[in-house]
Amino acid sequence: MPVKLMKKAKAERINVKGESRMNIHKTYELAFPIEHVYAAWVSSNTVIPPATSMDILPEIGGHYRLFIEMPDMKSSNEGKFLIIEPNRHIRYTWEWNNDGNVTEIDVVFIPIQQGTRIVLKHSGFTDQQSMAMHDAGWDSYVEGFTNYLADV
Repeated sequence: MPVKLMKKAKAERINVKGESRMNIHKTYELAFPIEHVYAAWVSSNTVIPPATSMDILPEIGGHYRLFIEMPDMKSSNEGKFLIIEPNRHIRYTWEWNNDGNVTEIDVVFIPIQQGTRIVLKHSGFTDQQSMAMHDAGWDSYVEGFTNYLADV
C-alpha cells in the first residue's frame, strides 16, 4: 500500500532569542486505520532501517530512543515525550548523539475515509543541511513505516 505525500516539506524560518530556527512541515496519507498507525509509531517493535533497534516508553516524560549499529557506524537518538494523546497527537524531543542540537517532532493523527492522515512538524533546526537531511529522512521513514504496516 503506497504512501501518499500530500505536500513537500515546507521550510520556515523563525527567530528564537536572536537565533534563526527552521521547521519542516509534512502531511502524509496512509491506507491504514488510525489505531494501527498510532500503535506502530509508538512501539519499540517498529524498527525502520537504518535503525537497528528502538526503545520507546510512550508516556509524558517517557523516552524515545533510536539506535543505528553498523560495522562502519554507530549512532543514536534520544528524545523525551512532551505530549501523548493516544490515537491523536504526540510531541517529543529529538537529539542525535547527545550533540546538543535538540529539535521537536509534533505528530497529529487524523482519521480519514482512506485511513490516516499524519501531519508532522519537525521544528527547531539551526542548520540548513541538517534540516534538508531530516526532510529527506522523513519521506524515507514514512515509506518504510508504510511497508512495515503492510507486513504486520
